[in-house]
Amino acid sequence: MRPAEEKDLSAITRLSHGTLLLGRAGPFVFPSRELWGELFVAPYLRRGCCNRVAEEKGEILGYILGACSDLPLTLYLLPRVPFLLLKLLLGRYGPPLPHLRYLLRLLLYRGPKAPKRLYPAHLHIAVDPKAQGRGIGKALLAEFLECLKEKGVRGVQLSTTRANAAARKLYQSLGFRLYAKRASPFWAPYHGHPVVHEVWVKEL
Repeated sequence: MRPAEEKDLSAITRLSHGTLLLGRAGPFVFPSRELWGELFVAPYLRRGCCNRVAEEKGEILGYILGACSDLPLTLYLLPRVPFLLLKLLLGRYGPPLPHLRYLLRLLLYRGPKAPKRLYPAHLHIAVDPKAQGRGIGKALLAEFLECLKEKGVRGVQLSTTRANAAARKLYQSLGFRLYAKRASPFWAPYHGHPVVHEVWVKEL
């Protein structure tokens, strides 16, 4: 385990993009790995907090990316989004339609959230499927939570789905509790049916 660094951007993006479809690869959902990294990985890596990776023989097997609050991520993305969208519309990331469809659905079908005043921090975590079952996810999350405590963060929230039983068991083992849930049609075009989105919280 070690702190995530700028040099890890490509490896984390590859793992994140490779698990975007409810833990599985979904290249038809969001084809461009590069754009995925610019929108969903780089802001956390460059403006987040308590980021960690699990590395073995130079290979990133898992990561946790988090933010102590939303503001640094928003300030990072705001000036960049128009330029990224222009490149997308010009075809620099491949066919624009699947990307625009995914981003529009993100805006239309937002999952439940806990109050940011109580749970300002949030996170994204993934472990390479070939390395699952080795306790990597639990070790990453435990280090992340300890880092948040050291920084004086009062609470943290995360989003998952009812379908992800292994992740839900992990969160519960480290003291998270289910705060809210909502059936969402977001995944229906990609997964074949709506999925229950959940938000889990932990006081620090």
